[in-house]
Amino acid sequence: MPYLNNAAVTVEKPASFKDAPEAAPGEAALSLAGLFRTRADNILFTDSGTSAIRAAVKSFIKPGDHVISTDGEHRAVLDALAEACSTGSRVTFIPLNEYGVLRYDLIEKAIEPDTRAIICCHGSALTGNVTDLERVGAIARKHGLMVIADGTQTAGAVPVNLEELQTDVFCFSGHKKLMGPAGTGGICLGDGFAADHGISEGIRCPSRQKLGQLKASVDFILEKGIYGVSIFPHRLAKRFFESVRSMKDVTVYGDFGTNTRVPTVSLNIRGFTPDEIKEHMRKNHIAISSGDCSCPRLTESLGIGKEGVARFSFGYFNTRMDVNDAIWALMELQGLDDLYYLA
Repeated sequence: MPYLNNAAVTVEKPASFKDAPEAAPGEAALSLAGLFRTRADNILFTDSGTSAIRAAVKSFIKPGDHVISTDGEHRAVLDALAEACSTGSRVTFIPLNEYGVLRYDLIEKAIEPDTRAIICCHGSALTGNVTDLERVGAIARKHGLMVIADGTQTAGAVPVNLEELQTDVFCFSGHKKLMGPAGTGGICLGDGFAADHGISEGIRCPSRQKLGQLKASVDFILEKGIYGVSIFPHRLAKRFFESVRSMKDVTVYGDFGTNTRVPTVSLNIRGFTPDEIKEHMRKNHIAISSGDCSCPRLTESLGIGKEGVARFSFGYFNTRMDVNDAIWALMELQGLDDLYYLA
């Protein structure tokens, strides 16, 4: 059964995952430090990416602080910001363009005297767009602001070099493209942040068993190379996109004019709801997701209805046949029989 819901969770893991030995937090952190190009002692583990985001916002954003975020954020970020606002913080949301790309030119205009941080997603769970964190970081450094990034979609999906991204706090999830177990996530802190804000207080570290499984998966990525692990899913997503975008009644969301993306393609088909598309795919033994991808402000920004989108997201263990099966199923749904779409 083709599984094309890797943006939510990867179900197929490296062979080393199953019988991975237990690992201490420091051992798992060493592997992740190699992947993210940071120091192992800058990494703190949590039980999810959501917990990591919540802990970061709670630790660094205080009553009276002003925060800049974007209309592209996941509900995990939006909920953390709402909690901060309930205690006296304020948020300005930067809009996106018609392709869901951040309006970088508006960030500097939103800065106020009490602005503390810029909080944004690195990769979109809906469009697959990747935010230019170096550009965001340059603006932040110019004005003495910190950057908190939601990397739950990009960790393991694109190269992440924290030495270059100018990100002070990078939150990640273990069970998505890192191919680790559920119940794992973490925070990568910039130098000088770990000791000052008590961010480790109140967060739950995963068990040694789960850390061992996460370490095994990250070691697999390191062995193959992040470029080797990421390039094939991107090629599959591009091939799928090239086919479906030419279908008459299909609308695809996102900026596909760049190679820096996560391998996610979200779409709608005129005459069918996202749930109907998902059900048709299920009948064809293909797993996808439907809905707003937990990005309510983004769906509103792009003019997508409350029913959301049908999302196809690819992973390392997917194949070209999986792509063909998904295209065939969409052709069947629309009554198409032109083999051009499979070219």
